[in-house]
Amino acid sequence: MTESLPATRGSGSLERGEVPEVSALGNELTTLFNTLGMSQSAYAVRVSLDKSVVSRSLRGRRVATQDFIDRLVREVESLRGTPVQPEVRSNLRALRLAALRVCDPAVYELESLRAEMEKTRREAELLTRHQEALHDLLEKKEQQIARLHAELKQVRQDWFAGRPSAAGADVEAAPAEPVADNEGLVHEVARLRAELAEVITARADAERRCAALETQVRDMEEELAARSGEGGGVALPLEVLQDQLTAHWETGRTREAARDLTEAALTRPVDELSDLVAWLDHRGDRLHGDHVVREVARVRSVEDVAAFGKRTLDRQWTPSFAHHAAKRAGLLAAEACLVMTPQDIAVLHTLWPDQWDPGTDQILKLRPTGPHSVLAALLASPRGLDDMAQVMARIPADEKAAVRNLRPAAFGNSGEHTLTLLLVAPQSEWRELHSLLITDFARRLDTDHVWLAVHDARLGRMSGEHWRSLTRTLLDSMTLEQFSRVFTGVCKAHQDFLTPQGLGRTPLYVMLREISDRGLLPDFAKTAGSRPALLPERRKERALARSALIAWRTVQD
Repeated sequence: MTESLPATRGSGSLERGEVPEVSALGNELTTLFNTLGMSQSAYAVRVSLDKSVVSRSLRGRRVATQDFIDRLVREVESLRGTPVQPEVRSNLRALRLAALRVCDPAVYELESLRAEMEKTRREAELLTRHQEALHDLLEKKEQQIARLHAELKQVRQDWFAGRPSAAGADVEAAPAEPVADNEGLVHEVARLRAELAEVITARADAERRCAALETQVRDMEEELAARSGEGGGVALPLEVLQDQLTAHWETGRTREAARDLTEAALTRPVDELSDLVAWLDHRGDRLHGDHVVREVARVRSVEDVAAFGKRTLDRQWTPSFAHHAAKRAGLLAAEACLVMTPQDIAVLHTLWPDQWDPGTDQILKLRPTGPHSVLAALLASPRGLDDMAQVMARIPADEKAAVRNLRPAAFGNSGEHTLTLLLVAPQSEWRELHSLLITDFARRLDTDHVWLAVHDARLGRMSGEHWRSLTRTLLDSMTLEQFSRVFTGVCKAHQDFLTPQGLGRTPLYVMLREISDRGLLPDFAKTAGSRPALLPERRKERALARSALIAWRTVQD
């Protein structure tokens, strides 16, 4: 359909003009813009565009959109009070296509298809009007023939009525002229009908071609939409962006470089973004690479974030990036869990590339127990328990990959997420995960790092109802001796409030209320204070538990 397209090309002299074809378009737009006699900032406000979009389009840093060009032409026409010459419009269109051909052949092909589609549509419309005109003309000719037939018949009737003895030759001679006119009309009608048939065929062919082109344009738009962002125009080739960033950093324009990286994260295809991060890593610029990763998580769709994560993890097979891939994927997942809705996080978990089949030792870096797991990142995020519950409610409770994600993530280095999951899992009917966590938690209660989990500061955000639910879960799943160790850990976290006045400000009040309601308070008091219930070196914890129980009895009395 279109001729072979050239490869995109870059330039090392960006500040002097970047890509010549884009510069030519920018120069022509600038010439037209200067007739407005206003600043670029004021114009950006007038047309509701970002100032950088206007600046880059006029300076040849971006290929301006057709909407941008059309709006500029309308503003100039409004100021002058006269239309812009057709030659100017045609030149702008040709310059834009030339720039697209260099910067983005796919968009160039789309624009060419659109132009061909519009041409075919106009052709079909002209043929439609031609067909309607032929119908009208044919109808008039046929009416004229019918009228001549009627007149000829009337003439003959009048002739014979007035001259009944006239010779036959005279009778025939009188209407000779109308008969000649009638024969000419018959030939004209035959010609019009043949032309009409040709027009109908040509119109049907044009409409078929237009429909086929519309389908091609729609498919290509969907394909480009999958890789496009929300920028104001087609971006310059990646090589040009890299040269531009280098020039910014060499001349100390770090703010412009950061702006370019943010814009790239918003507008560039996922594959290009992955290449951009790899290029930054080759430069030893980890900071800006992380900046791009964060921006992708913040501004791109769930599908794009998942695709970028997979591309990032793919790169760990390259020795140069093996030490970066898992950390980058972890950063991407962590940032996504900060900004996405629970529904989107659940979708991201489904799309996330953490369920690959291990084939070598290196694959261990990709296992779902790693820091790049979406659910592990969610646990480590400051999101509340309700958000965690909403995510888990959208994931099938029997999904093995999610269980494999969450079980090791619950304990991690210090087990700080254990109680969070023990609270959420029963609500989401994650029975297998809950059973595994209870087993692991009970086995690890005597280890030091579990105590950090029990009185972790994150649990301070749990409501009273959350603590009541957690207490029920633990009492249903553990022995009183095991539960007493958890209880003393909570006592240690709130040791400054173990008084009748302060107990109500801690989760201990809710926990003791649930124990009392179940009629377990006497047995629990004996267990919590007994030496076998706790490790010998934890006499302080036993004393704290006794203080909490004394404060509880005082409050009840």
